[in-house]
Amino acid sequence: MTTLIFPAVNRAALDYLATARQRNEPVLSAASMAADQAGVEAADYVQLPSIYDADFERCFDALVRERSVARLFCPVSTVHQFMRKMIARRGLPLQLLGQSPIEQQVQEHRRLMALAARLRPFVQASSGLAEAPLSMIEVAGVLRQAAQIYGESNDDKLAAMMGTLATAPAGDVIEIGSLMGRSAFVLLYMARRFKLGPVLTVDPWAFDECVQSDSPEGLKEVSGEWDFEVLGQGLHVHLAPFVPHDHAHLRLPSRAGFEQYCAGTDIRAQAGHVVDYERRIGCIHIDGNHDHAAVREDCKLWLPRLKPGAWLILDDYVWDHGDGPRRVGDDLLQHRANDIERAFVSGKALFVKFR
Repeated sequence: MTTLIFPAVNRAALDYLATARQRNEPVLSAASMAADQAGVEAADYVQLPSIYDADFERCFDALVRERSVARLFCPVSTVHQFMRKMIARRGLPLQLLGQSPIEQQVQEHRRLMALAARLRPFVQASSGLAEAPLSMIEVAGVLRQAAQIYGESNDDKLAAMMGTLATAPAGDVIEIGSLMGRSAFVLLYMARRFKLGPVLTVDPWAFDECVQSDSPEGLKEVSGEWDFEVLGQGLHVHLAPFVPHDHAHLRLPSRAGFEQYCAGTDIRAQAGHVVDYERRIGCIHIDGNHDHAAVREDCKLWLPRLKPGAWLILDDYVWDHGDGPRRVGDDLLQHRANDIERAFVSGKALFVKFR
């Protein structure tokens, strides 16, 4: 039985079309115009009259019969409401899929605000401050924007990042390993919000550098699925709407990036201007290669540049695919215990604040 997408005129229609094809669902696209975005991309596309046209129901009934339509996906609120009423009035044996776009947006927003309300106390607890450093609207906004960017940092980790950066000293904010920029966005927002300093991301986006030699073979195979040029472009695309004048990226392995950072040579933003780094670090997020030797070297290189009171975020301290971050983190907690003011784990990452 076929699913009819009507009207196939927006991104929601295209998204449904793509997922329907992936699950081999028979799908038909229709709209009340000769050519539209979804129709151009659809392999099977027909034109229907406007829902306000006197001939609409006759043409619609004929299409349902001819193409064995059993389900209807309406990504436009007015059409969704019209079809819901028509199906009920005429007792048509059609399944109208999902909610109207308006109902969906209202519910999504309420879920987001409920999530922000749940996580805001944790943001405060992570900061150690007497009052929450961010309003619920800000927490919701950061979570909402971060969710649009592909990444593996979950909401709990992002909430902890919000809290910890609220108490970081002014200084550079560094990220080793950025993928497509989810955590980089949070770092950039928080660095601006609390006037910490510019953000520097370091990621070579290269297969040889990202392969986890200590991990199971399946993880290595997954790494090979990436188009690394897409990764590189993706980070800049995701940060571009936020005018990242205070962010630069070094497409280098961690050691080479560290050498350039310490050398004091110019580091330029995507737009071409020089970003003024202090060359001392207020917060560092280490999320590069997770092999024990690689994580150990990242900490050995970058941690001496931390300012007093700085935060280390060591990702995947709890990780199913290897123990490199945990071994390095445990060694740090044991041998530098006197230097550590606070430490906790959230969202699989280890957060450490130095005295």
